[in-house]
Amino acid sequence: MISMPSMRRWNGLAAVAFLAACGSSAAAEPRASQAVDAGDLRTSIAPSPADTLSAARLSSAFRAAADVALPAVVSIRVTEEARGFRRGQQRIFPFFEIPESPIPSQSQGSGVIFDERGYILTNRHVVRDADEVIVQLGDGREYEATVVGTDPNTDVAVIKIEPSSGERLPVARFGDSDALEVGDWVLALGNPLGLGITVTAGIVSAKARSIGILRRENETALEAFIQTDAAINPGNSGGPLVDLSGRVVGINTAIASQTGFYSGYGFAIPIALAQRVADDLIEHGAVRRPRLGVSIQDVDAADAEVYGLDEVAGAEVVMVQPNTAAERAGLKIGDVIVALDGQPIRTGTELTASLARRRPGEKVRLTVVRDKSRRELTVELGEFETSTSRVAKGTERTSTAEVLGFQAAPLTPERAQQYGIEKGEGVVVVGLTPLSPAGSRGVQRGHLIVKINGKDVRSMRDLENAARSIKPGDVVSLIVRTPNGEEQIINYRTRR
Repeated sequence: MISMPSMRRWNGLAAVAFLAACGSSAAAEPRASQAVDAGDLRTSIAPSPADTLSAARLSSAFRAAADVALPAVVSIRVTEEARGFRRGQQRIFPFFEIPESPIPSQSQGSGVIFDERGYILTNRHVVRDADEVIVQLGDGREYEATVVGTDPNTDVAVIKIEPSSGERLPVARFGDSDALEVGDWVLALGNPLGLGITVTAGIVSAKARSIGILRRENETALEAFIQTDAAINPGNSGGPLVDLSGRVVGINTAIASQTGFYSGYGFAIPIALAQRVADDLIEHGAVRRPRLGVSIQDVDAADAEVYGLDEVAGAEVVMVQPNTAAERAGLKIGDVIVALDGQPIRTGTELTASLARRRPGEKVRLTVVRDKSRRELTVELGEFETSTSRVAKGTERTSTAEVLGFQAAPLTPERAQQYGIEKGEGVVVVGLTPLSPAGSRGVQRGHLIVKINGKDVRSMRDLENAARSIKPGDVVSLIVRTPNGEEQIINYRTRR
């Protein structure tokens, strides 16, 4: 999340207006000696009937939109192994550092399922350094996810879960973020502060907002955020912003705050841009970015006068890079781009955001003002060098410990004494693998394995035979005996 500069505090002034009904002549006014009828006075100040119908309709619209969107919203739990210093995950800013700890760090975010094959949209900063990603649906289903790819230029990431054969996943519908207008109602969905899936409402406060947060790490980053006053908090990152039809119009990404928590303004990536990035990440593993080959800046009042513009709007070309699409098309320094394929361009951010939705090799028509006259130029877009994208590493796990998530050994007299277990035969847990789901569900050193998936375990051979039938992602049901002699059942899903 971002922190904005200090703002002056404004003291509100409460103004109260009183209306008095006066007659057209003095004779109509009651004399001091005359009594005013109390019933007439009550009638004259009786409040108008409250308009609850409009509020009820709006409430109904909120409910309907939430009903449509909520099933596809997921909570994301990320685990990162301790390594030197690690960056905080729940908010973009401040990028705080926490000293190395032997305990893996965990953070939370949100996402939205957009493809029945299990693809999920979220933010790059949610899963950037993840060693394990766990996705939980609203109905309680839980999956381990892999990172398909991330894009540092937009903070978009795609992760994927593997539903079982015949298992159906809820899928979100995408709306038209370009059609949003300032003042439109929107809902922000996600898992703020670990509270569980939550819905908040607000309006679109601004469009194509550039706040500089992504450029702190990447100078070529693209920012064209939807700004909203719907409450967004740490943990909302990656969740959807939806319209009143329940269609996804943005991916919640950042907030403007001095504390790191909601204080009025949130920012979401327009879904038109996020979808374009997601398609490339799935198909190519990285984003193919079209390149025009110019440096631009917003037009101000002085520029408008110099260039003879009808209004203070457009993207001024301040540099043309050699051997690029712009140079080949004839763009020149001092040109002002005022439209792209007939759509008005008011700012440099609008231009870069519009170009980002195109593909390399695509032809676009630019309307430019040069020498106080308009002209049309056709440009065949080039391509930026493909940025690297963190893709999940696949590793083969063949050992019993790697499959089950814990190390086990025969129960010897020495181990029985070490863990305070009654002497005898059996298999005891002597260690846990890093980021072990077994450990997170309660398996501990010194637990004696009694059964695994209903099969008795009396020796290491029994344990290894049971482990051979377990594949990554399968559910394991253990019955263990604690050092004090109590038996308990522990169910967990192995890592994929």
